[in-house]
Amino acid sequence: MDSENTLNTLEKVRDNINYLLSDGVKNRKSDFRTFTLCTSGDYPSGRTVVLRGYNSDNGILTFHSNIHAEKIEQLKNNPNVCCVFYSKSKKIQIRVFGHACINHENDRSSDSWNRMSDMSKECYFQKPNPGAVLSNYDKYVTEIKEKESIAFSVIDIDIKKIDWLYLKREGHRRANLFFSNERDDVWVSP
Repeated sequence: MDSENTLNTLEKVRDNINYLLSDGVKNRKSDFRTFTLCTSGDYPSGRTVVLRGYNSDNGILTFHSNIHAEKIEQLKNNPNVCCVFYSKSKKIQIRVFGHACINHENDRSSDSWNRMSDMSKECYFQKPNPGAVLSNYDKYVTEIKEKESIAFSVIDIDIKKIDWLYLKREGHRRANLFFSNERDDVWVSP
């Protein structure tokens, strides 16, 4: 889907994005499995998170987070985010701009929790909370319980715009796509 002959229309670019992000959800080896989530606080902040869901019909990206993480407070203060995906092998960058919605202790988070592996659940029983100062690198504990962790949250990003960039020797290609209105999709200068 990423050869020079197939990425020559905006519709094919949209299909390419849908394929890459959908594959990132289910394929652990995909370059699009993880992305840099950029938020605003006292300073701009970026961190790598795992793509847990992509709904191309509704334009929603999903990842999980500890509710006590710094990014949650930043999202509460400013829910506007940028998510940056990049594949060196495919030479494709996807920047997703959107609005984050925090799901915590609700049906959405409980449903996701019930579908997670036990190994993934362990991360949400850590004490002290993420970012706490430790006297040594291993001075934290994991107290696993049978019920859903109160620290678990699901973050849904309502996609407003995607900036897609394909780097190629013969000439780069760049497009802006809009989930609310495909008629606004445009090619832009790389």
